[in-house]
Amino acid sequence: MANLYANHDDQADGLRRIMAGPQPRVFSVLSASDGFDKSRMLINLAVSLQRQGSEVLVINADSRQSMQAYGVSGLNPLSAVAADQASLKGAIRAAGQGFSVAQLMTVKQLRSGMTQEVNHALNKLLADLANRFDVLLVDAELTGEDTLPLTMLNEGEIVIQLNHHPDAIKQAYCQIKQVYNQLGCRSFGVLMTDVQAAEAERLFNHLSQVARRYLSVRLDYMGSIPPDEYFKQASKLGRPVVEAFPRALASTAFKDLAKRFDFGRDACVAG
Repeated sequence: MANLYANHDDQADGLRRIMAGPQPRVFSVLSASDGFDKSRMLINLAVSLQRQGSEVLVINADSRQSMQAYGVSGLNPLSAVAADQASLKGAIRAAGQGFSVAQLMTVKQLRSGMTQEVNHALNKLLADLANRFDVLLVDAELTGEDTLPLTMLNEGEIVIQLNHHPDAIKQAYCQIKQVYNQLGCRSFGVLMTDVQAAEAERLFNHLSQVARRYLSVRLDYMGSIPPDEYFKQASKLGRPVVEAFPRALASTAFKDLAKRFDFGRDACVAG
């Protein structure tokens, strides 16, 4: 049965590379779960990565997400820096937990696009930032063209978050297919949240089998975050669970996730 799915030993080899190489790592995270607080997850992941020695920049590229969710406001978007309308100093700010935060572009630009000149300059700026920071975590959404808003993001790693609800699983496959139809074969990371580890792997195996069979696309299992009341309590306190309750199950899961947040680029599977 294991032959139907991505080989877990091969995945483990890829997952262990996260802290090994100096190459820039850019991860765009899409959510397939309605009402999911993606910012809360990314904050905890960023803090965990930061504590393990990585310099992290979280970039908001989701038109539905307020920058206040990351504890900042009044930032110029990176697109304004690319257009020579603002300084980089006014576009990046350190969050209270140690990682840095930026906004990719305006809501209008996310929904309607930019001029070719600004788009090119923003891709170059993002490449420069990827060399300054160890990890870029992008809070992302698909554009009306079913891609990410920049070439560099489309060429980077795409991670899909989902929970155990059937609608989330269907939406995750839909997102994979949308991107596949535009960009062709590529790999995707899958992160399960609010799901116990055994159930998370079972659901991943099912999704992986479908993607493999119908799209010849390889999925990589990033890990899971279990249900945890301490996660909810930390949110009420306005703090990351890894900081407020470091021994909570969710905190341990985020620490493990930070170590595993890497996977290979071999996009297609044979047959």
